[in-house]
Amino acid sequence: MPITWNAELAAHLLRRTGFAASPKAVKRAVKRGHGKTVKRLIRPQKRLARKPKQADGLIRMGSWWVRRMVKTRKPLAEKLTLFWHNHFATAFHKVGSDARMFEHVATLRTHALGSFRELVLAMARDPAMLVWLDNRTNYADSINENWARELMEVFTTGVLDQNGDPNYTETDVVEVARAFTGWSLQHDEFLFKESKHDYGQKTVKGVTGNLDGDDIVDILVNDPATARRIPQQLWSFLAYPIALDDPLCDELAAVYVASDGDIATIVEAILMHDAFFSEPALHSRVKSPAEWMAGAILHTGARIRKGDGWSLGDKLRDMGQTLFDPPSVFGWNQGLPWVEASGLLARASTGAWIAMARHKTHPLLLHPRRLMGPKGKWDELDASAVVTRVLEALDLSHASPATTAVLEDYARADVFGLPQAVVVDDDFIDKKVRGLIAVALACPEYQMA
Repeated sequence: MPITWNAELAAHLLRRTGFAASPKAVKRAVKRGHGKTVKRLIRPQKRLARKPKQADGLIRMGSWWVRRMVKTRKPLAEKLTLFWHNHFATAFHKVGSDARMFEHVATLRTHALGSFRELVLAMARDPAMLVWLDNRTNYADSINENWARELMEVFTTGVLDQNGDPNYTETDVVEVARAFTGWSLQHDEFLFKESKHDYGQKTVKGVTGNLDGDDIVDILVNDPATARRIPQQLWSFLAYPIALDDPLCDELAAVYVASDGDIATIVEAILMHDAFFSEPALHSRVKSPAEWMAGAILHTGARIRKGDGWSLGDKLRDMGQTLFDPPSVFGWNQGLPWVEASGLLARASTGAWIAMARHKTHPLLLHPRRLMGPKGKWDELDASAVVTRVLEALDLSHASPATTAVLEDYARADVFGLPQAVVVDDDFIDKKVRGLIAVALACPEYQMA
């Protein structure tokens, strides 16, 4: 059934393609219309990020990236950079270089909405990846299969197709590794070492010849298994999880093939699909810590003070996600594991930390009075109206009656927990509204996008 474009669906689209759905942004999207909003979202960015001088160190780089998520005018590009960071998971704990890791993610950002072939080729030449999967020491007389295996298992075809049949063999792994011999590194730059390359005949997935890395990338990105799997993973990230045998994959694979693996075209097809707005998609995806953090700052209107170099990244680490340092080649264990006991407690603590950002020593500055509207009309607000304004600001208009009731009870409670008349003044806002924000950021609905 065709969708009826409205505020609810516009908020869902903005939530999934960025980090927040503010009331103003939702109104603009409704007025602009579905198609024009999607076109605007996927429009390429003209200027790419450069490494700041004061972002040395893993935690500082994570803080920098959160600030970029908050300030970017191209949230979809940043959201997909986060997706590709998990897909081509490469980590500081082995790469051991701030500069390599920053450039690795910058490369993902450059190609986030571009050609999948060019993205894979860029990863094959990426200094951080060459260290991460050991291809810098993959020589004709000493084959290293790590990059070759993960290139197929994780980055392109996957292990099995939709019927459960293998997508490649162990012989393919060896042959692909041979094709990438000599793709190495010198002075933190990609270098093809001709003397280390295997120039012999190779056969990969039925193709025989003096194959090199470029040939392998062509073979794998044009493989039907890749044409199915990459759109399936993009759909699962942007909409809701689907298996490789889902009929949606037939549609999306056709888009992949017709567009020659153009990521923007595939993403546009996903965002324009009626099923993207279906019941399984709405409020069903657990936010990662980075998404949660960026969204909480945007929704509350908190301002990041200049000079903070570590706090945001430090809070992300507490919540279980250290940007630039995924735990393994398979990335982070996403979904419900994000909000298991320790993760949820860390989010509640961080939510309180954001809500109480009032002093100069705090890395953030939050003015909760902005959520309450004109001061001249504060005397018209009761507990229900105060909670409604907080929920609207935090994109929680869909909060359950139970959650709303808890917040309203909190708004009415005095220091002993007994109900009292609500008088909205500066003191009430500084104490109660900050408390409402902290509680709302910890509620179940805010963990979902």
